[in-house]
Amino acid sequence: MRRKFYLSLILIALIGFMGTVSCRRADENEQAKTESGKQEPSQIAAPEEPARPEKASPGSGDAEVDAILAKYFDSLGGRAKWNDVKTLKYTGKMNSMGKLFQMAIVYKRPDKCRIDFSLGHVYFIQSYDGKEAWKFNPTTEGSKPELLEGEDESSLVETCDFDGPLVDPESKGIKVELVGKEKIEDRDAYNLKITFKSGNVDNYYLDAKTYLPFMVKGTTKQDGKVMPSTTIIDEYIDTGGVMIPYYFKFEAEGGEGPEIIKVSTVELNPEIEDTVFTFPRRIEDSY
Repeated sequence: MRRKFYLSLILIALIGFMGTVSCRRADENEQAKTESGKQEPSQIAAPEEPARPEKASPGSGDAEVDAILAKYFDSLGGRAKWNDVKTLKYTGKMNSMGKLFQMAIVYKRPDKCRIDFSLGHVYFIQSYDGKEAWKFNPTTEGSKPELLEGEDESSLVETCDFDGPLVDPESKGIKVELVGKEKIEDRDAYNLKITFKSGNVDNYYLDAKTYLPFMVKGTTKQDGKVMPSTTIIDEYIDTGGVMIPYYFKFEAEGGEGPEIIKVSTVELNPEIEDTVFTFPRRIEDSY
């Protein structure tokens, strides 16, 4: 179960990119209350039905699961191409409760990330530098950066995993299980149950033809209530030889309506200093 965070998981962590999409959410509801044309997806060649390898690759401990994950990796662009990506930067917009948030997310191998978003002239930050997770919420008393703890910290740490849970999961203490092959509307899909080291659980649905995730189901916490949640992932576009989704739609059952993220730009390997992610004594030191 995930608390609502400032941004989605991953959504874009986003970010659905190497499986980092997740049903953890940003708690923009409380923040917003303090303030008064989809592109055509790229055509992707369908990999063959996965065989059962004798050895695990990329490593879940289950031969059938590993075969699916290997096809997933191939569809993204392949291990060599992905390993060449050391840093990432996303910019885009999130539509939530009738308000339009501007956002920017940066990643650096192996586990650093920072999420910035703004509503008008109010700016929010969450970041993890590989050691400390922190946030800045200017709507709270004192308006100072503060360290995250407990579930908030563990959720952000999971979000900042550069490769995501579908790459070398066993080495990260993540369990991946094949629930089965299901029919989701007009497409066949592999349902993979992802159990994180923290105990959080998501179900990833991979298209049986393209092997790319198109939906993630999990739970979220809003106003103290645990709700089932669904993230739709779409508009995969070949970006520098790697397939990246540019569209995310998040919705919680019984929530306040869907939230939509549209990615505007993606930069591969921009120069990013480690200090960008470090917990600041003053918020102005983080820029």
